[in-house]
Amino acid sequence: MRECYPTFEKIYNMKIKIAALRLFLWFYISTTFVLFMLTFFLILHKNNYSVGTTVVFFQAFVVNMLASALFHIIATIPYLIFLLIRSVIFDYKRNKIKGLLKGSLLKIFIPVMALFIGNSVLQSYRLSEVLDYTWDTSVENNFTKVNNYYSIDNKQRGIHVFNISENLEDIEQLKTNNFEWITLAPFINQDNYNEPSLRLVSDDSYNNMLKHYKAIKEECDKYGIKIMLKPHIWLQSREKEKWRSDIKMESEEDWNTWFENYNETILKYAELAEKLQLEQFCIGTELEATVYEKPDQWKTLIKRVKATYKGKLTYAANWDNEYKEVPFWDELDYIGVQAYFPISTKDDPTLLELENYWRKHAEEIVLISSKYNKPILFTELGYKSIQGTSKKPWEWNGLKNMVSKISKREQLLCYQAFFNTIWEEPWFHGIHIWEWQGNGTSDGSNTNFTIEGKPSLNLIAKYFKI
Repeated sequence: MRECYPTFEKIYNMKIKIAALRLFLWFYISTTFVLFMLTFFLILHKNNYSVGTTVVFFQAFVVNMLASALFHIIATIPYLIFLLIRSVIFDYKRNKIKGLLKGSLLKIFIPVMALFIGNSVLQSYRLSEVLDYTWDTSVENNFTKVNNYYSIDNKQRGIHVFNISENLEDIEQLKTNNFEWITLAPFINQDNYNEPSLRLVSDDSYNNMLKHYKAIKEECDKYGIKIMLKPHIWLQSREKEKWRSDIKMESEEDWNTWFENYNETILKYAELAEKLQLEQFCIGTELEATVYEKPDQWKTLIKRVKATYKGKLTYAANWDNEYKEVPFWDELDYIGVQAYFPISTKDDPTLLELENYWRKHAEEIVLISSKYNKPILFTELGYKSIQGTSKKPWEWNGLKNMVSKISKREQLLCYQAFFNTIWEEPWFHGIHIWEWQGNGTSDGSNTNFTIEGKPSLNLIAKYFKI
């Protein structure tokens, strides 16, 4: 019997572990199922999609979420709450009121207070910057339409806008701050960087987009604001930190399939842009490897786009090298640059240091303008309101942003340096700032790119004004 006892104990312990695992999996799977079903119905009803189109978007969402560590953390929260409640109940059964009070104090009250105090200290640090800035309302445009400064200096004053489907008053606010263009950036989903799995635009999706953009176009027309349509590919899988600039097929067959899919998608958007008389169309964004590998395919696409769309054309090339190597600039109206040039190596740069970096970049940019005798259009330029944004302006929002110091000052200085060095250059045709996230979504106390509620908005309005 002595030899059997350890075996019985192991079996008993194994059963406990299996039961605990089953319980965890039940909570985890149930939570995941509920979250996914809520998302499915939100996509279905909020966008008025058919079930088929909703399924397509839902599949992309599921793939994205399952690859996100944050989603899995959220999915375990109900289980952790269950364990906490069960533990407190056990304390009560064992020691009645005394156990309940002690368990609640140690397992709920003290941890919650620690989190609350820790978060308060963190937020105090994040908001500790003191910026002495006086908002100048005299630079604002209070007329009913834009002042059409473009007719004077031939420079586009644009910004990428998001989340304005139900808040078209954003358009008026942008007019007030001297913006004369907005950029609409629909996303094209692609599963992997090395597979030709572009998600094509369905008729249902096209019709919904047409209706949505028509409402925006009609509102823009009231104020004289022009529109650039600028599709972006969004990779669902970020394997090995790949980005759309890394898209590269592994066989000639896949290359042909990818370009067939991309042609079909871009021509749909070109058709939409022509139908709504949008003033400018961007044929691609940061597709660096495809440009290097298949320049002839791109030239063929440009010809097909021109047969459909009669407005101005550009391509949005990466800042680091791509804009210097694009072989089809002579086929387009503007040389488009995603202008996330690093302009500092420090967390607390001075305005002069930022300006000096811009001057160095300008020396190279002007060479490309001269080579093709084409004006330069910054199809994107943006800075987060975060300490260190000038070092890597292209960095996306991440977990780091949740603990980093908010710096409206550095964002402000970055834009100031741009206007002091680039804006008035004769080869420079304008800018489409990244970004505006919809009326009321930003009070300015965040590290995001959006300029809403931040001094940078007023500074930009000042320099846009003539």
